[in-house]
Amino acid sequence: MTPPKTSFSRRMGILLLMVLLAFSYLIVRLFLVQIVWGGHLRQEATNIRTRDIILQPNRGNIYDRHHNLLVTSIPSYSVYAHPDQIKDPGSIADKVAAILGIRREEIYEKLAARGPFVWLQHGVEFDRAKKLQGISGLGFVESSTRFYKQGNLAAALLGFVGDDNQGLNGLEKSYDRELRGTPGKMVLEIDAQGRQIPQSAVLVKRSEAGNNLVLTLDQTIQYYVERELDRIVSAYQPKWAAILVMDPKTGEILGMGDRPTFDPSRWQKFPREVWEKNPVTLYTYEPGSTFKMIVAAAALEEGVVRPTDWFNDPGYAVVNGRRIYCWDRKGHGPQSFAQAVGNSCNPVFVQVGLRLGKERFYKYVRGFGFGTPTGIDLPGEESGVVLPEQKASELDLATMAIGQSIAVTPIQLLTAVSAIANGGYLMQPHVVRAVEDASGKTIREISPRVIRQVISRETARQLSGLLEKVVLEGTGKRALVEGYRVAGKTGTAQVPGPGGYVEGKYVASFAGFAPADDPRIAVLVVVGEPRGQEYHGGEVAAPAFGAVVRDTLRYLGVPETPGRKSQDAPPEQDELVVVPNVVGFPVADARWLLEERGLRSWSSGKTGLVTGQEPSAGKRVPPGTTVSLQIAAGKAPERLVVPDLSGLTVKKAGSILEELGLKFKASGSGVAVRQRPEAGSRVAPGTTVFVEFAPP
Repeated sequence: MTPPKTSFSRRMGILLLMVLLAFSYLIVRLFLVQIVWGGHLRQEATNIRTRDIILQPNRGNIYDRHHNLLVTSIPSYSVYAHPDQIKDPGSIADKVAAILGIRREEIYEKLAARGPFVWLQHGVEFDRAKKLQGISGLGFVESSTRFYKQGNLAAALLGFVGDDNQGLNGLEKSYDRELRGTPGKMVLEIDAQGRQIPQSAVLVKRSEAGNNLVLTLDQTIQYYVERELDRIVSAYQPKWAAILVMDPKTGEILGMGDRPTFDPSRWQKFPREVWEKNPVTLYTYEPGSTFKMIVAAAALEEGVVRPTDWFNDPGYAVVNGRRIYCWDRKGHGPQSFAQAVGNSCNPVFVQVGLRLGKERFYKYVRGFGFGTPTGIDLPGEESGVVLPEQKASELDLATMAIGQSIAVTPIQLLTAVSAIANGGYLMQPHVVRAVEDASGKTIREISPRVIRQVISRETARQLSGLLEKVVLEGTGKRALVEGYRVAGKTGTAQVPGPGGYVEGKYVASFAGFAPADDPRIAVLVVVGEPRGQEYHGGEVAAPAFGAVVRDTLRYLGVPETPGRKSQDAPPEQDELVVVPNVVGFPVADARWLLEERGLRSWSSGKTGLVTGQEPSAGKRVPPGTTVSLQIAAGKAPERLVVPDLSGLTVKKAGSILEELGLKFKASGSGVAVRQRPEAGSRVAPGTTVFVEFAPP
């Protein structure tokens, strides 16, 4: 029996309706996928088949105040691997470890993880990266690595960076935002298994180089600082030492160094305690008698004492039943306050501190900046330790008056001393003068900042006169610099420990400024726990202070005081020595030649080539003058500076040229009189230098 026609039509209508509904759903879905969700889905698809690699930018350069380059970034490579594409990780690890000079186990552990991507090493030199090319599963990204041109010069101040181009310490950390630049991005296209598709790397965005820093630091003055620190270490083997040089009128740091030190390009190779802290801003110590300058300034300003006031020193002072001894147990007897400053007499300063009273004493402790950070533009500055005023007893006041029961940082103390030098104004110390963009255009300048006026100009002038007598007649005689008026104060403090002071451990220091009548520099030398029989500030620190002041004032061209004998004016001009030209020499040969001419030398390292010298070649200086050598360590340069071989024998000239990688052709005998190419010329390695010799 045939079904009714109406039933069939109904079923066909229902089927057609279902088809139309399904088709409508597909159209709506397609609209949503293509139009509404399209952008998001395309991005997800891209993320699934691509991987982003961040390209680190070149960090900005760091220059000294005269735009001498201190730190830069040099081209290098970052090496990565696709472990899932490496069939034999063991053999690959052997090859890579041998070329990169790192542990084979470290490489194998990364390759055996079988992941899609892993970094192997950053900062790989071109020559090593070239040897790795052709090894299956490895890739390379152009990057840069930090190059510290003078090795460990000012290492703690400059700081260092990590593998990801981030500043970790020093200026590299505190100015990381300015230096680091803007990262770029490279996109790798990958397959379903996460493997890179060959020939698919696409650079989406180039990195932008960071800004440059121009420091207040003077490279030549820094050489003097480093030289004296090396001498201190050689003579006394201290636990630590630091030297600071500041312009007292602006707060600019001209030199800052410490020991022990490290190479910032290889900071991981040094003990953590060496690179972790900069003692200039982070080490707190009892200042001892150098703090008497602050007490004297407060007492003179408040009128509680005059230079002509008389005191008696029996060798001790009694406060609350406790004897506080003078460093000279016999006592200085009757003396004026001016003489007590020169003698660094503890009992007199105890009396002066008590005359001031707690309220006025703390007014000047705070006024000179103790107990709070100075605000210097370096990371992690300590505040020092000052006993709360409400808890301080009369005995505490007495011991603080002689530099005990209070702890300061070196930068705090020199900032306070600079306030005495400049007429009473506490300046904020700073290390950076300006920030420049990558093209050298100045973006921002850092101007000197006055924090407050602590004492009057008259008090500062009066105290400067007393401190000048400390150097001329008192405990600071070894800081004397002939030709200049120098003011300063010695300090010898015991080192506190559990239950009291540690027997036989001291901090020796000397702080002062010059010229006393119109100071250009303020200098602090601190030597922590020197070994040997000498440990007083006048013995250990004062000579280094004098050497830094002498060479710095001469370098700055500061006129000598009329009527004062100068070390630069020997009786006969023919007694002076002509400084030879050692630029281009290997360091060892440069030192040999200078010693042959009766001169001393100093350099920041023992290897490398000399790129500069101070005093410069041709200057006439007294015998025994120290010549500071600037060196370039590390990889040999593409162009070599031909050294001045004048006066050298055939054997010595030949050995120097051979060490430099230059060929040598000699004519005649005796000593070198002419050469071709001329001294100072820049030539490629392997160039032949023709030298003519004649009898001397």
